[in-house]
Amino acid sequence: MSGNNNAWDTNSAGEGLSSPEALAARFAGLTASLPGFGFLRRLNADGTIAYPWFSDNVTKILGFAPKDMGVNSNGCLHVIHWADRDRHLDAIRHSAANMRPCDEEFRAITQGGQVRWLRGASTPRLENGQVVWDGVLIDVTDGRRAEFRLDMLMEHAADSILILDEAGMIDSANTAAEALFGWAASDLAGRAMDDLLAENGGGNGGFLAAVSDGRPRELTGIRKNGDQFPLELTTSEVRMEGHRLFVGIGRDITQRKATENALLESEQRLRAIAGNMPGMVFQRVLGPDGTMRFTYVSEGCRTFLGVEPEELLEDPELFLQCMTADEQKLFLAALARSAETLEPLDEEMAVFGAGRRRRWLRGQSRPNRRPNGSVVWDGVMLDVTERKTAEQRLSFLAYYDPLTRLPNRTAFLERFAGARENAARSHQLLAVLSLGIDRFGIINATMGHSVGDQVLTASADIVQSGLSRNDIMARASGDRFLVLLSGHTSRRELTEMVERIHGLAQSAVHVAGDEFEVSTSVGVALFPRDGEDAETLIKNAEAALQRAKSQGPATLQFFTKEMSSRAAKTLSLQNKLRRGLEHGEFVPYYQPQVDLVTGAIVGMEALVRWNNPELGMVSPGEFIPVAEESGLIDGICESMLAQCARQNKQWQDSGFRPIPVAVNVSGRQFQYARRLITALETSLGESGLDPRYLEIELTESSAMRDADSAIAVVQTLKDMGISCSIDDFGTGYSSLSVLKRFPITKLKIDRSFVMDVITDPNDAAIVDAIVAMAKALKMKVVAEGVEHTQHLDFLRALGCDQMQGYLFSRPLPATEMGQMLADGKCLHFGPAPRNSGTAP
Repeated sequence: MSGNNNAWDTNSAGEGLSSPEALAARFAGLTASLPGFGFLRRLNADGTIAYPWFSDNVTKILGFAPKDMGVNSNGCLHVIHWADRDRHLDAIRHSAANMRPCDEEFRAITQGGQVRWLRGASTPRLENGQVVWDGVLIDVTDGRRAEFRLDMLMEHAADSILILDEAGMIDSANTAAEALFGWAASDLAGRAMDDLLAENGGGNGGFLAAVSDGRPRELTGIRKNGDQFPLELTTSEVRMEGHRLFVGIGRDITQRKATENALLESEQRLRAIAGNMPGMVFQRVLGPDGTMRFTYVSEGCRTFLGVEPEELLEDPELFLQCMTADEQKLFLAALARSAETLEPLDEEMAVFGAGRRRRWLRGQSRPNRRPNGSVVWDGVMLDVTERKTAEQRLSFLAYYDPLTRLPNRTAFLERFAGARENAARSHQLLAVLSLGIDRFGIINATMGHSVGDQVLTASADIVQSGLSRNDIMARASGDRFLVLLSGHTSRRELTEMVERIHGLAQSAVHVAGDEFEVSTSVGVALFPRDGEDAETLIKNAEAALQRAKSQGPATLQFFTKEMSSRAAKTLSLQNKLRRGLEHGEFVPYYQPQVDLVTGAIVGMEALVRWNNPELGMVSPGEFIPVAEESGLIDGICESMLAQCARQNKQWQDSGFRPIPVAVNVSGRQFQYARRLITALETSLGESGLDPRYLEIELTESSAMRDADSAIAVVQTLKDMGISCSIDDFGTGYSSLSVLKRFPITKLKIDRSFVMDVITDPNDAAIVDAIVAMAKALKMKVVAEGVEHTQHLDFLRALGCDQMQGYLFSRPLPATEMGQMLADGKCLHFGPAPRNSGTAP
């Protein structure tokens, strides 16, 4: 830019904007207004990397003062998450080698231990023979979290979503698209969209020219089996990294997000910073006479406002014309207040940019008063349209379940208030029903979550079809539903309605060509007999449901006071568990694992024991379910991990032969893997134990509940050097196709099979098959519950690798286990058993 259109207006009389002091002040004001921080990086002659400068905003973003932003021996910033360090250093060295801009994106750990996402870029240059980068990093944590939430919502959307390239070829599809077209997502990828439409455009994405205007169209789709069906398709064009893509959304899904904003360019270091900002950098001046003008705007205004930078510098009214009249009044009033108080101006406004598309802009600018009385704001505005759209979607979904389209628990509570008032005024009865589909986890484990979701939705539709207009059905969580029955004046009438709903819930549903017999247990609480508020009634209905499930599938149970006392007992146990955790009442007992070739102790399993001063030694079978339900199992596991790691390291330091100790974790902990991984890192770090001497045991049923997630967690643990095994194998519902994908090293045969291998041919055959399968998958096999020499001979004949059980040792406290290790106790075998090749 040149002449009067120079973005930095250096010819403004009396402002001295070209002086070094003015430029420094402007630069300081700009960096202070960034939603991030600037930095200077240097590659020294000896190959080390240093950061001689950070802007003060680094303290606001990460909590560290600029002088505390240290680097490690490799030249990597200490704040960078360990998983991102190697990739970040590679990017820096690659940028130094080819002198091209370095893309910066990584997770950072704040002084308070929080994880923040930073994104930006840095531009290399040569200074005294050294490579120097000027760069900026923006805190994009909110955006990334919104993206994660949206990804989750899109994957669980009931409508189909297809991503197409500019040639009309399908790049990817969501689960709903698989159900809609009858093709697996992998089969849809690479297929022309024209193949799925009766209105064939002649190939090469011909249909895109007709329907890419973002409006819903009525088309005719074609399924894999040739069936045709009406399809409402909304196709929108987006741009990503210079390429055109199309998003096809069935039914009425809001069009996809706009593409990311282009990075801006600026002069020298300021231009480098502005050029790496995903937004619009500006300098705004309010003169003594009240007139507003811009002395600098970055190229981003073209994207956001639909005007050229030169046009906005010439006519600042163009900025106001992008707003509604109400938005103009709010903006000018805020501008006047900031000019008077010299407080930073937080700006959030809706503007109509290019194509009159409505966008949301948000930013902050810091005012400074000039000697001539004018006030100058240096600031930046970011396009937060995507976040606003996400917030609106999340606001809607706050009251509805995205899978079933039913109200959620929050909506149920709000609607109950009105129903309660009507019932009290009309002297009517209400019933709150808690419905739980029996053994629903089996459907998910065997048929997959896609089929499970369809079964869940179909079952809910059947129940809802039997409700009256005044009744309410909501999805509480997972396979649990809440129903509010209202408008009944007699107990008999209400009971008949409850029984009718219970009967409807026992039905056959057809999903994906299969028929599923769905049984549902129901718990019922009545208003006002069992409670007068929603929370009490729901709690009592849940208690009745738990009793119903304990009595068998498809059971109907009304709430009684006895259930309340049972719930109180459970709550009391929860409180004792919490105090026990605080007072260190949970200790590990160790049961040795013995090699069936050498007889030596090659490992041990840590079993949790609770020695309560009031209750004595409490059975794990009594407190573990309560701990899992209340969430206290996490703290118990973390305590066990810390104690076992510390004890094993002490044994090794005492000269004992190093052997691994295995600790059981629950399925809940695998669902919240981040806390588990943190606990493992802490235990290993504080104890100094080598990771290969700490094993994790996961029950088969927990592993298969969400196999893909469990596999990812096990792989992460393997990368940390921690091996995993499947415990209680044979009691769950494993699929060999899933099991072989698990990066595990060991299977543990459940004791229920081992106990009767001598007397029960079926158990013998099962154990034989498990050992053979494990050998084929190159896994070791440990048999639990070995109590007799006949068990031992049978297992050795099959080639089982290890055993644990009372035949060798019961679970021992740490002192007795240490003595056993010190004594070098071994299992002595009789004559080698003959392997007959078949189970008895």
